[in-house]
Amino acid sequence: MPDFETIIKVLVLAGGVMLILIASAFALKGLRKNPSMESGVADTLRELEGRLGELEERVDFTERALTEVRARAQIPKP
Repeated sequence: MPDFETIIKVLVLAGGVMLILIASAFALKGLRKNPSMESGVADTLRELEGRLGELEERVDFTERALTEVRARAQIPKP
């Protein structure tokens, strides 16, 4: 069973991913309503998409690490 700290890290990371997704959705909605918005918004959106990609990689890594820890816990010690 994973320890409490690992569970909290995964939850915080997932929350960060959701926050970036929500911010991106609002930014896209604003761009559709007003296409003349500054290009800075588009740059910010690209930056958020990059950060989202990094967070996705971290979640994947955390999931693999957690699976490995769980697998090790099931292997009996000699």
